[in-house]
Amino acid sequence: MQVLKADIEKRILVVSKKLFQEKGFRDTTTRDIAKAADITLSNLYHYFKSKDELFCTLVKPATLQLEKLLDEHHGVRGTDVMKMLDVKYTDATLEDYVAMVNKNKGLLKLLLFKAQGSSLENYKEYYVNRATRQVMEWFDVMKKKHPEINTNVSKFFVHLNNVWMFNLLEEALMHNLSDEEIRTVISEYIKFETIGWQNIIKDEDDC
Repeated sequence: MQVLKADIEKRILVVSKKLFQEKGFRDTTTRDIAKAADITLSNLYHYFKSKDELFCTLVKPATLQLEKLLDEHHGVRGTDVMKMLDVKYTDATLEDYVAMVNKNKGLLKLLLFKAQGSSLENYKEYYVNRATRQVMEWFDVMKKKHPEINTNVSKFFVHLNNVWMFNLLEEALMHNLSDEEIRTVISEYIKFETIGWQNIIKDEDDC
């Protein structure tokens, strides 16, 4: 019986995920992956041009979700700053982040802890820098829309804020928190952040 290409590709992704989890990107070879997938090395390269392309394809659902959340909440066309202070918004944000983490736990662990040697080994730095730029651009847009608010926030503070978010994510995954524990921690973080940002962006006349 002929094996469908989609089935072979799926098998490659399944076995490579297991190997990357066990050995990390750097210590996993394409020969290891081909052997585990029960295919030839040349056949593996028919589906993925390199080990790096395979790794990036594997973790892509997680990177797409992280970047989608960034764009939806802090892109220049993202949520209005006034809506961000509303309880309904913070509740919706909580659900978005909890769903993203709980759905992608395994892939996020690969991305954050097993990517050394791949093109994504500095993904955290890339994401933090991109998020910092986007938030600063978003502040500029919000200032034009709401002149009364204070957006005089240092770029370095915004950078630190993004680092803290990633550190929270790393620690939650490193300590293997349950889905409910992750919900609790993210909820606490969002509440803490919301109160802080409310005080930072309050009307300039009140500062």
